[in-house]
Amino acid sequence: MALIDTHCHLYLPEFEADIAEVVRRAIDYQITGMIVIGIDAKTSRKAIYLAEEYKEIYAAVGIHPNSQVMNIDEELRQIEELLFHPKVVAVGEIGLDTYREYVSLAEQKTRLQKQLELASQAGLPVIIHNRNAIEELYPILTKWTETQTTIRQANQKQIGVLHSFSEDVRWAQRVIDLGFSIGISGVVTFPKAQKVKEVVMTVPQQFLLLETDAPYLSPQPQRGKRNEPAYLIYTLQEIVNLIGGSMESLANVTTLNAQNLFGID
Repeated sequence: MALIDTHCHLYLPEFEADIAEVVRRAIDYQITGMIVIGIDAKTSRKAIYLAEEYKEIYAAVGIHPNSQVMNIDEELRQIEELLFHPKVVAVGEIGLDTYREYVSLAEQKTRLQKQLELASQAGLPVIIHNRNAIEELYPILTKWTETQTTIRQANQKQIGVLHSFSEDVRWAQRVIDLGFSIGISGVVTFPKAQKVKEVVMTVPQQFLLLETDAPYLSPQPQRGKRNEPAYLIYTLQEIVNLIGGSMESLANVTTLNAQNLFGID
């Protein structure tokens, strides 16, 4: 069995004292790949540094919708420079967030559109952050995916993922139809996370990706503790509880999904 944590932030201070142990524990729990996600140029470089240090780690580079940066044009220029590092596998996390508008929605939309363009130029998939913004986000993604049709037909694969998906089944199907995968985090283990549970019971397995969002969103058995990639096993177990089958089978499917989307072994 092999698993890929498609979204974590291992450069954060929560991991500073024991990153080697965190990676080792992940490997012990058969997490053979981890994608570390940047939220600005500085953290994107940190993600790349970790990817250079550990063969199991890959990086995504991008500017989070609520990252407060001094000069967005300079920040985007730096992100563009990082796109062609051999261990950069995606642009992200990018998107929209109206739950906490530290950055105006208009500015969020501008930086999202510019980074979608960068992803197109680099031929990389995107990792989309959505919080309370699906109505605003969907038209932007729809317009962008119309320009990706040739790429999708040539590669026969998805073009991105909505990470830690929190919308209902109807929205899940709509974004899948655009070419996006559905990222399932430890939220699915929460007793009251009915919408997410319904999504995993409805969406075909070939569109599911597993993630931790570590150090955030610890699964129910570890609530109140720092999340880490090793805890991906709890998310896997919960999905198997919901849809049946075996952990090994679901692990194989979701790992293949991640490999196909991000172009990793």
